[in-house]
Amino acid sequence: MPLQELEVSQIWADVIGIREADVDTNFFDLGGNSMLLLELVSLLNQKLGIETDVLTLLEYPTVAKFTSHWNASEALVEGNH
Repeated sequence: MPLQELEVSQIWADVIGIREADVDTNFFDLGGNSMLLLELVSLLNQKLGIETDVLTLLEYPTVAKFTSHWNASEALVEGNH
């Protein structure tokens, strides 16, 4: 099931402690830091039932880029079954 930007952005906002996370703004520019990044990984995995990691979030540091990457990766995996 594809990730939705709205769901992902709400988790990012909750972790950072802001009302709303802009989907095109870098996690660190929104006020995130390395400790919050670890919390973000944990909550994304727990709440969305996925298995992501810090390196993926560093490579795709916006909600839009992360969601797009995740959905494209999942489509490839499902296409190989």
